[in-house]
Amino acid sequence: MPPVPPLPDQRTAPAAWFRPPIRWGIGDFFVVFFVGIVVATFVGAATISIAGWDAGDLTDPEKLLLNGVSGIGQFAGFAAIAALVLRLKGHGVVRDLGLFADRNLGMIALSLVAGFASSIGFGILVLPISHLADGERQELVDQIDNGSGVGLLLLVLTAGVLAPLLEEILFRGLLLRSLLRRMPAGAALLVSAAVFGVVHLIDPKSFPALPALIGVGLVCGWLAIRTGGLARPIAFHMGFNLFTVIVSIAS
Repeated sequence: MPPVPPLPDQRTAPAAWFRPPIRWGIGDFFVVFFVGIVVATFVGAATISIAGWDAGDLTDPEKLLLNGVSGIGQFAGFAAIAALVLRLKGHGVVRDLGLFADRNLGMIALSLVAGFASSIGFGILVLPISHLADGERQELVDQIDNGSGVGLLLLVLTAGVLAPLLEEILFRGLLLRSLLRRMPAGAALLVSAAVFGVVHLIDPKSFPALPALIGVGLVCGWLAIRTGGLARPIAFHMGFNLFTVIVSIAS
């Protein structure tokens, strides 16, 4: 029997030699997503109860405020459970997802601008579908368009800042990286982008925007694979969302 090689010296060996293997995967993505939806539902129900609103006859300002509060609850649920899963089954959000791996501030800023521009391009792309759907728009866009006050501020915060940050951690972090461990990069990119687009159909009015959402998923996924981090995908996603928010408020 050959001799057993000695353990590496922890003072000189690469730290990666002593890290336990990553154990989180696709199932954990669905757990995080489901918990976020449950938290949003609970927060929404609690808000209606505390405020004394009639759930069957909400006014537009009440709907706006309710969706803003529920959105914050949903993304808080995403963040808490994702952090817990990555800590228990991996090495944490920063290390496993390469959250700050990309420090090229110029390219990150350019990704933000590209997100703005893509909102225009994808908007033109989906015009024929939107026309067939009688100009139907996402419920969130309608609420921003007609909103004001604290409710509008909360929706701008969730749509323009929290959604890009937490959705990139969820879809280009947890999901895409899980898929990359199981299939070629091209297939992983397509699957993650398709899932990103389809889950937005929780709001059926999002159907006309489905090609644009999948397009955003493809670009963000490509940026995540190319850079190994999430900074540029977050910036691109933020630019895309913020342009939509700004146009809705200004119109």
